[in-house]
Amino acid sequence: MLFNPNSLLENSYIPIYGITLVVAMFRYPKYFDTALKYFPILLLYTFFNETLGTLIYKYDAFSLTVNSLYIDYYYVIYNIYNIVFFVYFLYLFRSYSENLAFQKLAKYFIYIFLGVVLVNLLIQDFFLEYQYLTFFSGSVFLVIIVTQYLYEDWTNRQAGLRKKNILFWLGTGLLLYHICYLPIKAIRYYNGLFNLSENPNLRKIHLTLILITYIIFIIGFIRMKKKLVR
Repeated sequence: MLFNPNSLLENSYIPIYGITLVVAMFRYPKYFDTALKYFPILLLYTFFNETLGTLIYKYDAFSLTVNSLYIDYYYVIYNIYNIVFFVYFLYLFRSYSENLAFQKLAKYFIYIFLGVVLVNLLIQDFFLEYQYLTFFSGSVFLVIIVTQYLYEDWTNRQAGLRKKNILFWLGTGLLLYHICYLPIKAIRYYNGLFNLSENPNLRKIHLTLILITYIIFIIGFIRMKKKLVR
């Protein structure tokens, strides 16, 4: 049997969510009393949502029972997820920044993001359309805040004040994913706007990004030796 990289990608991205969840729960005692304690909930939601979508896509028998319900709520599920995802990670990395001025700026980013969410609700149907403004604004703000945190982390490690912790690995994975995925999302928005077909390579790149990002998460949790403070 010839090696099929496309098949590998399609069959690996959902299991990687589950593997990350198991590893994250194994290290849960090291961060159960911090803001990171909600991270496994996001992983669990992602795992079940993507599993449901795959079952509907691949198996007609399964699709007959839940397809109509899933399609009716497909966009709203992801729209809600994006809001929760971005608010959570914006808050998480803001709270671990040691720069008080940036903490204040990051708080304004969160307020602006929530304002964009409200504007997006007015110009697009929350139940029937993907909220692109919400995603783009959240992604840009996340890149800025994570970059600031990683810069502070690097500065402290250079001075010998800190070693790499789980937030370094999560931040690295998130930064890599969103910097690379933003152009893909923009292309998909453009394609949808003008009813253009999608280049199949975009999905391959997207799935590869997911695998790389979650492998980075897994490495971070495996290497997590000390308890996360705060």
